[in-house]
Amino acid sequence: MAMNKRIFIITISALCLGLVIFVGCKQDFIQGVKTVETGKVYFPGADSISGGVIPVVNNYVIDTSANAIGFPVKIYRGGFSDNTNFTVNVSVDNSAISGLMQSGKLPTNTVALSPDDYILNPTDTISLGSGGTMTGEITPLVKNSSLEKYSGKVVALGLTISGSSKFDVNAEMNKVVIYFPVDSLLGQIYFTNAGQTNNLVSVIKNYVFDSAAHTVNFSLPIARAGVADMSAFTANLSVDNSAIAGLVNNGNLPANTVALSPGDYTLNQNINLTVSNGMLMGIAMPKINVASIEQYSGKVAALGITITSSSKYMINPERSTVIIYFNVDDILNIVAPRVNLLDFSKWTPVKLSIPTTVTATINPSDNSIWFQGGTGGYDQAGVYQAIQVKANLPYKVDMNVEGSGANNVWFEIWISSKQPVDGQDVTASWDPTAKTLLGINTWDGCGKSAFNGLLSQIQCEVKVGQGTITFPTSGTYYITIKSGGNDLGTTGIKATNIYFK
Repeated sequence: MAMNKRIFIITISALCLGLVIFVGCKQDFIQGVKTVETGKVYFPGADSISGGVIPVVNNYVIDTSANAIGFPVKIYRGGFSDNTNFTVNVSVDNSAISGLMQSGKLPTNTVALSPDDYILNPTDTISLGSGGTMTGEITPLVKNSSLEKYSGKVVALGLTISGSSKFDVNAEMNKVVIYFPVDSLLGQIYFTNAGQTNNLVSVIKNYVFDSAAHTVNFSLPIARAGVADMSAFTANLSVDNSAIAGLVNNGNLPANTVALSPGDYTLNQNINLTVSNGMLMGIAMPKINVASIEQYSGKVAALGITITSSSKYMINPERSTVIIYFNVDDILNIVAPRVNLLDFSKWTPVKLSIPTTVTATINPSDNSIWFQGGTGGYDQAGVYQAIQVKANLPYKVDMNVEGSGANNVWFEIWISSKQPVDGQDVTASWDPTAKTLLGINTWDGCGKSAFNGLLSQIQCEVKVGQGTITFPTSGTYYITIKSGGNDLGTTGIKATNIYFK
């Protein structure tokens, strides 16, 4: 390979103020103050350990004005005497790269940079290093615009010290080859959550509900790897559902999966990537029309999205596509308007104590339930009804309660998977799934004096998760309101506006 020669001026001066004499060292390789002899010029990176092959992926500078990446390479002159400035001639010689690949010292996917790929400034100045060593560095600049064509490869550049204005060159240490993987510094564009099995992405937990537009919006981050050229650019997207049928046939998606149609979603197909947390990032956001997907109730919906092109940089073909999927009913349940699951006409009285002096009167005229009585027997009465719930959704119960003040009394709302029966108290020992949701308890300090307001604000029995519950499985549960004790007060306890949403 022909040598592309450039001349670099190395300005070298000495920091030492005194002469320290050491003998017995070979002058060509001296890297510090160890001899009175004048040594030769060489690359310290060309020592026997590295063999002149220098990885530079962690030793670079970003030149924003040149839109390039610079790789500083040290140059030394051995010896101590004659510390006057001088110039060094440096040229590019890529002839050794092929052999280094064959010997395994460079990766097999290495390519040599061509003259159009880099900048060598012939008037670069090399400054004096510390410790009295005659030293400097040369910084070839590799153009960011040239690296895109080498995406996925390793690039290399050979440098040779061909002469100097005053001193001899060490012919055994005058050549180095620097190299780096392109994608580590100027990488490809990709979906950050691609790369999983078949690039499938479950999005049920990563959404924003837009109540105004009535859409569910899913965030899909897009990034460009590397740290060079952090200027903004645009990635272009399209919808591609062609893989969905095959994923269903292979069992990677459920058999009841449907591909979303264009009328089911909107997608901004031009994504701007800008610097975020040290990376070039952007967000693809498909917006799913809630009203439109109601037709798919009971099914799984899927949508394939592909990065098709960009204004700059290559696209990672293995991570250019994601297929998002979600259970339609889960989305519909999450975003559906909250409705009261309780039907006042379905309240059923239950004699939790037999006999009992406490009554629970269901009044359809004002949709109230009135608990009265208590003559010191500490018995109780209740009402209940069945409700149908969905798994993993939050529910809340509350009501307005009014009373004149009670003595040694409880008033509680319970949820259970077992149906209440006469003669059996609703407790956790009777049904391990049973739980108190809200409760007035005069022993705990509430309900002794007159009250009128939301039970959730008056109650004092439930300390955590007052009135809220999430069910592990869908199905039938039972809401029970029960009250009893010594004396429910002159007016008793009246419950109105009862809801479970």
